Amino acid sequence: MLIRSPRELALLVINQRKKLELSQADVGKLVGLKQQTVSEFEIKPESTQLDTLFRILSAVKLDMTILAKDKTSKTETQWKEEW
Repeated sequence: MLIRSPRELALLVINQRKKLELSQADVGKLVGLKQQTVSEFEIKPESTQLDTLFRILSAVKLDMTILAKDKTSKTETQWKEEW
């Protein structure tokens, strides 16, 4: 799945957390974070520190792969919005 924004990443994490039947508090306990920290990521992911992001990803059993843009198809790389 291509993720192109912090909000898309947060939605993926929320869906995975719910799929695993974990509460925000459960996620936090698994990786030494407060429930409030997990909640803040889900609400405002763009302000999350990288270390926190990777801890949350670990708790919900997700890995991240980074691809060079030339490795994706042409239609996947066309932006619909400007930065």
